[in-house]
Amino acid sequence: MKASSLKYLLIQLIVLTTVVSCKPKTSDSNIEKVISELTEKFPQLPKGRFNQSDFYKLNRTVIYGKNEFQLQLYSTPDSIENPQQIIVIINSKGEHYAIPLFSNKYRDYWNFEFEKPIEGIKRTNTTFEKEFIKAITVLNLNDSTGTGEKVLNEMIISLLNCQVVRETDERIFKGLWLTFYFDEPTEDTDSCIIRLQKNFNAIKKSINPSENYYNYNAYLDIKNSRVYQIVNQGKNRGKKLKPEIKTYRLNCNSPGYYK
Repeated sequence: MKASSLKYLLIQLIVLTTVVSCKPKTSDSNIEKVISELTEKFPQLPKGRFNQSDFYKLNRTVIYGKNEFQLQLYSTPDSIENPQQIIVIINSKGEHYAIPLFSNKYRDYWNFEFEKPIEGIKRTNTTFEKEFIKAITVLNLNDSTGTGEKVLNEMIISLLNCQVVRETDERIFKGLWLTFYFDEPTEDTDSCIIRLQKNFNAIKKSINPSENYYNYNAYLDIKNSRVYQIVNQGKNRGKKLKPEIKTYRLNCNSPGYYK
């Protein structure tokens, strides 16, 4: 190969490499944008010093069908006391929306059955149910063909790795789910046992959405010590999803437990 031809080839490779390396990372920038906006909207979410998409680590990604939609779960570093999480939903057009997956500290966000918000804890002034509906509506994923229900199902089963709760699963509510966070009130074990039993009794009453509907509607989130119950599961067919989500807290904040 002549020297002039080799020189020309090298120049072409340099130009090509420059173009590829300078190509904007659209997805990464969108993730940074929605997570940063969310931490501004909810000061309860910890913030990193620089890029929030670096501070919040990607734990899991779920892609449904041929990229009909995508779900991503981000978490604060393990060093953070009382860690928080964020869910990012992405539609087929690449549009992003982020919602908080707060810890159980934020009782008003989860609207736990049989519980009130903790005094002195800044309220979120919204709920998980409201934020989820807002997200799928903005992303045009809440249609009459059941897309919204698919997003909810994939989020609960695939993204959060929840397990179905049946009427025979009383053992889940018999043991103590011990945790200890300094910024939450401590609980005595007797009150925790009573609450867990009340939770199970309430879940069992409506564990099937209808008499002839065979699917169970309660889901155990082991990592976050919660049970989600979709009371009207299967009743939105042919119309937009309007889920009625009841949430039950399982953990018992006891000073006798240390990580």
